[in-house]
Amino acid sequence: MDRATEFRAKHERIVGLLDQAGLDGLLLRSRANLSWLGSGPADGASLESVQGSRSEIWHQSDTGVMAFVVSRERVTLVTENIELPRLLRDEFSDLDLDVVAQPWHESDVVGATIESMPGQPRIIASDLADAPLLQALQRHGVSLLDLREEIMQLRASLLPRELERYRWLGATAARVMTEVCRDVRPGTPESAVVAEAHRQLHSFGIAQEVDIVCADGRLWQDRHGLYSDRRIERMAMVVFCAHKWGLVANLTRMIHFGPVPDALSDRHRSVANLDRRIMDATRPGAALADIFTNTLIPGYAGIGEPDAWRDHHQGGSTGYSGRDQRVTPTTEGIVQTNQAFAWNPSLPGAKSEDTFVVSERGADVLTLDDRWPRYEESGRPAILSLGTP
Repeated sequence: MDRATEFRAKHERIVGLLDQAGLDGLLLRSRANLSWLGSGPADGASLESVQGSRSEIWHQSDTGVMAFVVSRERVTLVTENIELPRLLRDEFSDLDLDVVAQPWHESDVVGATIESMPGQPRIIASDLADAPLLQALQRHGVSLLDLREEIMQLRASLLPRELERYRWLGATAARVMTEVCRDVRPGTPESAVVAEAHRQLHSFGIAQEVDIVCADGRLWQDRHGLYSDRRIERMAMVVFCAHKWGLVANLTRMIHFGPVPDALSDRHRSVANLDRRIMDATRPGAALADIFTNTLIPGYAGIGEPDAWRDHHQGGSTGYSGRDQRVTPTTEGIVQTNQAFAWNPSLPGAKSEDTFVVSERGADVLTLDDRWPRYEESGRPAILSLGTP
Protein backbone atom coordinates (compact mmCIF):
# COMPACT_ATOMS: atom_id res chain seq x y z
CA MET A 1 0.00 0.00 0.00
CA ASP A 2 1.37 3.41 -0.97
CA ARG A 3 0.42 6.77 0.50
CA ALA A 4 -2.06 7.61 -2.24
CA THR A 5 -3.89 4.31 -1.70
CA GLU A 6 -4.04 4.89 2.05
CA PHE A 7 -5.36 8.40 1.49
CA ARG A 8 -8.06 7.19 -0.93
CA ALA A 9 -9.15 4.44 1.47
CA LYS A 10 -9.63 6.98 4.23
CA HIS A 11 -11.49 9.35 1.90
CA GLU A 12 -13.83 6.47 1.03
CA ARG A 13 -14.53 5.87 4.73
CA ILE A 14 -15.45 9.53 5.12
CA VAL A 15 -17.71 9.42 2.06
CA GLY A 16 -19.48 6.46 3.64
CA LEU A 17 -20.12 8.58 6.74
CA LEU A 18 -21.38 11.47 4.59
CA ASP A 19 -23.84 9.13 2.90
CA GLN A 20 -24.94 7.52 6.15
CA ALA A 21 -25.54 10.84 7.94
CA GLY A 22 -26.91 12.75 4.93
CA LEU A 23 -24.10 15.32 4.98
CA ASP A 24 -22.74 17.63 2.30
CA GLY A 25 -19.25 17.58 3.74
CA LEU A 26 -16.94 17.20 6.70
CA LEU A 27 -14.59 19.70 8.35
CA LEU A 28 -11.61 18.13 10.11
CA ARG A 29 -9.74 20.40 12.55
CA SER A 30 -8.25 18.22 15.30
CA ARG A 31 -4.59 17.30 15.18
CA ALA A 32 -5.41 13.60 15.50
CA ASN A 33 -7.74 13.55 12.50
CA LEU A 34 -5.53 15.79 10.37
CA SER A 35 -2.65 13.36 10.93
CA TRP A 36 -4.92 10.38 10.24
CA LEU A 37 -6.15 11.65 6.88
CA GLY A 38 -2.69 13.04 6.10
CA SER A 39 -1.49 9.42 5.87
CA GLY A 40 1.99 9.61 7.37
CA PRO A 41 5.26 10.21 5.52
CA ALA A 42 5.83 10.36 1.78
CA ASP A 43 6.50 7.13 -0.10
CA GLY A 44 10.14 6.15 0.16
CA ALA A 45 10.83 8.41 3.14
CA SER A 46 12.71 6.90 6.04
CA LEU A 47 10.52 6.30 9.06
CA GLU A 48 13.24 8.05 11.06
CA SER A 49 12.56 11.27 9.15
CA VAL A 50 11.03 14.05 11.21
CA GLN A 51 8.48 15.39 8.75
CA GLY A 52 5.21 13.84 7.58
CA SER A 53 1.57 14.75 8.38
CA ARG A 54 2.38 17.40 11.00
CA SER A 55 -0.26 20.07 11.30
CA GLU A 56 0.61 21.71 14.60
CA ILE A 57 2.91 24.57 15.51
CA TRP A 58 1.81 25.06 19.10
CA HIS A 59 1.95 21.66 20.78
CA GLN A 60 -0.58 22.56 23.46
CA SER A 61 -3.35 23.13 20.92
CA ASP A 62 -5.99 20.54 20.01
CA THR A 63 -6.05 21.97 16.50
CA GLY A 64 -3.44 22.38 13.82
CA VAL A 65 -2.68 25.40 11.63
CA MET A 66 -4.83 23.98 8.86
CA ALA A 67 -8.03 22.07 8.21
CA PHE A 68 -9.23 19.44 5.77
CA VAL A 69 -12.58 20.08 4.09
CA VAL A 70 -13.88 16.79 2.72
CA SER A 71 -16.66 16.39 0.18
CA ARG A 72 -17.62 13.31 -1.80
CA GLU A 73 -15.44 14.44 -4.68
CA ARG A 74 -12.44 16.18 -3.14
CA VAL A 75 -10.29 16.88 -0.12
CA THR A 76 -9.24 20.51 0.31
CA LEU A 77 -6.38 21.71 2.50
CA VAL A 78 -7.30 25.05 4.09
CA THR A 79 -4.56 27.11 5.72
CA GLU A 80 -2.94 30.54 5.95
CA ASN A 81 -0.24 31.86 3.66
CA ILE A 82 2.33 31.54 6.48
CA GLU A 83 1.99 27.75 6.58
CA LEU A 84 1.39 26.77 2.96
CA PRO A 85 4.96 26.27 1.65
CA ARG A 86 5.96 23.96 4.53
CA LEU A 87 2.72 21.98 4.47
CA LEU A 88 2.89 21.28 0.74
CA ARG A 89 6.64 20.63 0.71
CA ASP A 90 7.23 18.64 3.91
CA GLU A 91 3.96 17.27 5.25
CA PHE A 92 1.46 16.54 2.44
CA SER A 93 3.59 16.80 -0.68
CA ASP A 94 2.24 13.91 -2.75
CA LEU A 95 -1.45 13.85 -1.82
CA ASP A 96 -4.23 14.67 -4.27
CA LEU A 97 -5.46 17.84 -2.59
CA ASP A 98 -7.14 21.06 -3.56
CA VAL A 99 -5.71 24.07 -1.69
CA VAL A 100 -7.26 27.20 -0.25
CA ALA A 101 -4.61 29.51 1.25
CA GLN A 102 -5.83 32.70 2.91
CA PRO A 103 -3.86 35.74 4.08
CA TRP A 104 -3.12 35.29 7.76
CA HIS A 105 -4.87 38.57 8.60
CA GLU A 106 -8.04 37.54 6.75
CA SER A 107 -8.23 33.90 7.79
CA ASP A 108 -11.79 32.58 7.63
CA VAL A 109 -12.20 28.81 7.95
CA VAL A 110 -15.97 29.08 7.52
CA GLY A 111 -15.70 30.97 4.25
CA ALA A 112 -13.05 28.54 3.02
CA THR A 113 -15.22 25.56 3.99
CA ILE A 114 -18.19 26.86 2.03
CA GLU A 115 -15.97 27.81 -0.90
CA SER A 116 -14.52 24.28 -0.99
CA MET A 117 -17.89 22.53 -1.19
CA PRO A 118 -19.51 21.76 -4.55
CA GLY A 119 -22.66 23.86 -4.59
CA GLN A 120 -24.16 25.47 -1.50
CA PRO A 121 -23.82 23.15 1.51
CA ARG A 122 -26.82 22.74 3.78
CA ILE A 123 -25.46 20.48 6.51
CA ILE A 124 -21.90 19.52 7.41
CA ALA A 125 -20.19 17.84 10.34
CA SER A 126 -16.96 18.44 12.21
CA ASP A 127 -14.77 16.79 14.79
CA LEU A 128 -14.52 20.07 16.74
CA ALA A 129 -17.96 21.65 16.47
CA ASP A 130 -17.56 24.49 18.95
CA ALA A 131 -20.05 27.32 19.47
CA PRO A 132 -18.24 30.00 17.37
CA LEU A 133 -18.02 27.63 14.40
CA LEU A 134 -21.67 26.66 14.80
CA GLN A 135 -22.81 30.29 14.93
CA ALA A 136 -20.65 31.36 12.00
CA LEU A 137 -21.99 28.57 9.79
CA GLN A 138 -25.57 29.33 10.80
CA ARG A 139 -25.11 32.88 9.49
CA HIS A 140 -24.43 31.29 6.09
CA GLY A 141 -27.47 29.04 6.37
CA VAL A 142 -25.40 25.90 7.08
CA SER A 143 -26.21 23.46 9.89
CA LEU A 144 -23.37 21.82 11.80
CA LEU A 145 -23.27 18.40 13.48
CA ASP A 146 -20.68 17.26 16.02
CA LEU A 147 -19.68 13.76 14.88
CA ARG A 148 -16.38 13.41 16.70
CA GLU A 149 -17.28 9.94 18.00
CA GLU A 150 -18.31 8.70 14.56
CA ILE A 151 -15.12 10.14 13.03
CA MET A 152 -13.05 8.46 15.73
CA GLN A 153 -14.58 5.12 14.70
CA LEU A 154 -13.51 5.73 11.09
CA ARG A 155 -9.86 5.58 12.11
CA ALA A 156 -10.16 2.61 14.53
CA SER A 157 -9.27 -0.20 12.10
CA LEU A 158 -5.71 0.49 11.02
CA LEU A 159 -4.63 0.04 7.41
CA PRO A 160 -1.49 -1.93 6.42
CA ARG A 161 0.64 1.17 5.88
CA GLU A 162 -0.46 2.57 9.26
CA LEU A 163 0.46 -0.71 10.93
CA GLU A 164 3.91 -0.59 9.35
CA ARG A 165 4.73 2.78 10.85
CA TYR A 166 2.99 1.96 14.16
CA ARG A 167 5.22 -1.10 14.57
CA TRP A 168 8.27 1.07 13.91
CA LEU A 169 7.08 3.66 16.42
CA GLY A 170 6.36 1.05 19.10
CA ALA A 171 9.69 -0.72 18.65
CA THR A 172 11.63 2.55 18.62
CA ALA A 173 9.88 3.85 21.73
CA ALA A 174 10.55 0.56 23.55
CA ARG A 175 14.21 0.66 22.56
CA VAL A 176 14.56 4.25 23.80
CA MET A 177 12.78 3.31 27.03
CA THR A 178 15.35 0.58 27.65
CA GLU A 179 18.28 2.89 26.94
CA VAL A 180 16.92 5.65 29.17
CA CYS A 181 16.11 3.33 32.07
CA ARG A 182 19.43 1.47 31.93
CA ASP A 183 21.28 4.76 32.45
CA VAL A 184 19.41 5.71 35.63
CA ARG A 185 21.54 5.68 38.76
CA PRO A 186 20.73 6.22 42.44
CA GLY A 187 20.34 9.96 42.87
CA THR A 188 19.29 10.65 39.28
CA PRO A 189 16.58 13.36 39.32
CA GLU A 190 13.23 12.41 37.84
CA SER A 191 13.55 15.51 35.66
CA ALA A 192 16.81 14.18 34.17
CA VAL A 193 15.08 10.97 33.08
CA VAL A 194 12.42 13.01 31.29
CA ALA A 195 15.03 15.21 29.62
CA GLU A 196 16.97 12.22 28.31
CA ALA A 197 13.78 10.57 27.04
CA HIS A 198 12.87 13.73 25.13
CA ARG A 199 16.38 13.99 23.68
CA GLN A 200 16.42 10.46 22.34
CA LEU A 201 12.82 10.39 21.13
CA HIS A 202 13.04 13.76 19.38
CA SER A 203 16.09 12.57 17.43
CA PHE A 204 13.63 10.26 15.64
CA GLY A 205 10.96 12.93 15.27
CA ILE A 206 8.96 11.40 18.13
CA ALA A 207 7.20 13.63 20.64
CA GLN A 208 6.64 12.60 24.25
CA GLU A 209 3.06 13.44 25.18
CA VAL A 210 3.12 12.43 28.86
CA ASP A 211 5.99 13.13 31.27
CA ILE A 212 5.44 10.61 34.06
CA VAL A 213 8.47 9.55 36.08
CA CYS A 214 7.48 8.66 39.62
CA ALA A 215 9.91 7.34 42.24
CA ASP A 216 9.96 5.66 45.62
CA GLY A 217 7.26 6.68 48.11
CA ARG A 218 5.25 8.64 45.55
CA LEU A 219 4.64 5.42 43.66
CA TRP A 220 2.35 4.29 46.47
CA GLN A 221 0.36 7.51 46.36
CA ASP A 222 0.27 8.87 42.80
CA ARG A 223 -1.05 6.93 39.81
CA HIS A 224 -0.24 9.89 37.55
CA GLY A 225 3.05 10.94 39.11
CA LEU A 226 4.32 13.76 36.92
CA TYR A 227 8.09 14.15 37.11
CA SER A 228 9.52 16.38 39.81
CA ASP A 229 12.86 17.58 41.16
CA ARG A 230 13.05 14.55 43.46
CA ARG A 231 15.96 12.17 43.09
CA ILE A 232 15.40 8.47 42.55
CA GLU A 233 16.60 6.49 45.57
CA ARG A 234 15.36 2.92 45.21
CA MET A 235 12.75 2.45 42.43
CA ALA A 236 10.82 4.31 39.76
CA MET A 237 8.08 4.02 37.17
CA VAL A 238 8.66 5.55 33.71
CA VAL A 239 5.80 6.13 31.24
CA PHE A 240 5.99 6.94 27.53
CA CYS A 241 3.18 8.15 25.31
CA ALA A 242 5.36 8.41 22.22
CA HIS A 243 3.72 10.33 19.37
CA LYS A 244 4.53 10.48 15.65
CA TRP A 245 2.34 10.87 12.51
CA GLY A 246 -0.55 11.21 14.97
CA LEU A 247 -0.05 7.67 16.27
CA VAL A 248 0.60 7.14 19.99
CA ALA A 249 2.63 4.28 21.48
CA ASN A 250 1.92 3.88 25.21
CA LEU A 251 4.17 1.87 27.52
CA THR A 252 5.10 1.75 31.21
CA ARG A 253 8.23 0.28 32.76
CA MET A 254 9.46 -0.12 36.33
CA ILE A 255 13.05 -0.14 37.58
CA HIS A 256 14.61 -1.04 40.93
CA PHE A 257 18.15 -0.65 42.22
CA GLY A 258 19.42 -3.98 43.45
CA PRO A 259 17.45 -7.24 43.73
CA VAL A 260 13.70 -6.71 43.55
CA PRO A 261 12.05 -7.66 46.87
CA ASP A 262 9.77 -10.68 46.62
CA ALA A 263 6.71 -8.79 47.83
CA LEU A 264 7.14 -6.11 45.16
CA SER A 265 7.90 -8.67 42.47
CA ASP A 266 4.80 -10.69 43.35
CA ARG A 267 2.66 -7.54 43.33
CA HIS A 268 3.91 -6.46 39.93
CA ARG A 269 3.71 -9.98 38.53
CA SER A 270 0.05 -10.23 39.51
CA VAL A 271 -0.70 -6.98 37.68
CA ALA A 272 1.27 -8.15 34.62
CA ASN A 273 -0.63 -11.45 34.57
CA LEU A 274 -3.92 -9.54 34.74
CA ASP A 275 -2.74 -7.35 31.85
CA ARG A 276 -2.09 -10.51 29.81
CA ARG A 277 -5.58 -11.84 30.52
CA ILE A 278 -7.19 -8.57 29.45
CA MET A 279 -5.09 -8.55 26.26
CA ASP A 280 -6.22 -12.10 25.48
CA ALA A 281 -9.87 -11.11 25.99
CA THR A 282 -9.51 -8.21 23.54
CA ARG A 283 -10.53 -10.01 20.36
CA PRO A 284 -12.33 -8.75 17.24
CA GLY A 285 -16.05 -8.56 17.91
CA ALA A 286 -15.73 -8.56 21.72
CA ALA A 287 -17.89 -5.97 23.46
CA LEU A 288 -15.77 -3.43 25.33
CA ALA A 289 -18.09 -3.49 28.35
CA ASP A 290 -17.88 -7.29 28.49
CA ILE A 291 -14.08 -7.21 28.59
CA PHE A 292 -14.30 -4.87 31.56
CA THR A 293 -17.06 -6.72 33.39
CA ASN A 294 -16.10 -10.33 32.65
CA THR A 295 -12.29 -10.17 32.67
CA LEU A 296 -10.95 -6.98 34.23
CA ILE A 297 -13.12 -6.70 37.34
CA PRO A 298 -12.92 -10.44 38.22
CA GLY A 299 -9.18 -10.26 37.57
CA TYR A 300 -8.71 -7.71 40.32
CA ALA A 301 -10.83 -9.84 42.65
CA GLY A 302 -8.63 -12.82 41.81
CA ILE A 303 -5.52 -11.03 43.06
CA GLY A 304 -7.23 -10.00 46.29
CA GLU A 305 -7.89 -6.37 45.27
CA PRO A 306 -11.56 -6.37 44.20
CA ASP A 307 -12.01 -2.59 44.31
CA ALA A 308 -8.63 -1.51 42.93
CA TRP A 309 -10.03 -0.93 39.43
CA ARG A 310 -11.88 2.07 40.86
CA ASP A 311 -8.63 3.84 41.81
CA HIS A 312 -7.30 4.47 38.29
CA HIS A 313 -8.63 4.30 34.74
CA GLN A 314 -7.85 0.97 33.12
CA GLY A 315 -7.00 2.12 29.61
CA GLY A 316 -8.74 1.11 26.42
CA SER A 317 -8.52 1.80 22.69
CA THR A 318 -5.71 3.95 21.34
CA GLY A 319 -4.17 4.80 17.98
CA TYR A 320 -4.43 8.51 17.15
CA SER A 321 -5.00 9.51 20.77
CA GLY A 322 -3.53 8.45 24.10
CA ARG A 323 -6.90 6.82 24.65
CA ASP A 324 -9.74 7.04 22.14
CA GLN A 325 -11.96 5.44 24.75
CA ARG A 326 -11.29 4.92 28.42
CA VAL A 327 -13.28 1.73 28.79
CA THR A 328 -15.70 1.41 31.71
CA PRO A 329 -18.40 -1.14 32.60
CA THR A 330 -20.88 0.86 30.48
CA THR A 331 -18.74 1.72 27.42
CA GLU A 332 -20.50 0.98 24.14
CA GLY A 333 -18.82 -0.54 21.12
CA ILE A 334 -16.92 -3.62 20.05
CA VAL A 335 -13.29 -4.41 19.28
CA GLN A 336 -12.46 -3.96 15.61
CA THR A 337 -9.91 -5.94 13.62
CA ASN A 338 -6.56 -4.14 13.49
CA GLN A 339 -7.58 -1.76 16.28
CA ALA A 340 -4.96 -0.63 18.79
CA PHE A 341 -5.36 -0.92 22.55
CA ALA A 342 -3.38 -0.11 25.66
CA TRP A 343 -4.76 -1.41 28.95
CA ASN A 344 -3.03 -0.33 32.16
CA PRO A 345 -4.05 -2.36 35.21
CA SER A 346 -2.33 -1.10 38.34
CA LEU A 347 -1.98 -1.30 42.08
CA PRO A 348 -0.17 1.15 44.35
CA GLY A 349 3.49 0.67 43.45
CA ALA A 350 2.87 -1.49 40.35
CA LYS A 351 1.55 -1.00 36.82
CA SER A 352 1.64 -2.87 33.50
CA GLU A 353 1.07 -1.21 30.10
CA ASP A 354 1.92 -1.78 26.45
CA THR A 355 0.34 -0.94 23.12
CA PHE A 356 -0.92 -3.79 20.97
CA VAL A 357 -2.96 -4.33 17.81
CA VAL A 358 -5.82 -6.84 17.73
CA SER A 359 -6.22 -9.51 15.06
CA GLU A 360 -7.78 -12.96 14.81
CA ARG A 361 -4.38 -14.35 15.83
CA GLY A 362 -4.43 -12.41 19.10
CA ALA A 363 -2.57 -9.41 20.48
CA ASP A 364 0.41 -8.14 18.47
CA VAL A 365 2.34 -6.16 21.10
CA LEU A 366 4.16 -3.25 19.46
CA THR A 367 6.16 -1.80 22.36
CA LEU A 368 8.50 -4.60 23.43
CA ASP A 369 12.30 -4.64 23.53
CA ASP A 370 13.98 -8.05 23.84
CA ARG A 371 16.58 -6.58 26.20
CA TRP A 372 13.93 -5.93 28.87
CA PRO A 373 13.24 -8.86 31.26
CA ARG A 374 9.83 -10.54 31.04
CA TYR A 375 7.78 -12.86 33.19
CA GLU A 376 7.88 -16.37 31.77
CA GLU A 377 4.21 -17.19 32.30
CA SER A 378 2.76 -14.03 30.71
CA GLY A 379 5.50 -12.61 28.50
CA ARG A 380 4.82 -9.23 30.07
CA PRO A 381 7.70 -6.93 31.04
CA ALA A 382 9.02 -7.45 34.56
CA ILE A 383 10.76 -4.97 36.88
CA LEU A 384 14.29 -4.19 35.69
CA SER A 385 16.93 -4.63 38.39
CA LEU A 386 19.78 -2.12 38.04
CA GLY A 387 22.63 -3.51 40.08
CA THR A 388 23.44 -2.46 43.63
CA PRO A 389 21.82 0.62 45.23
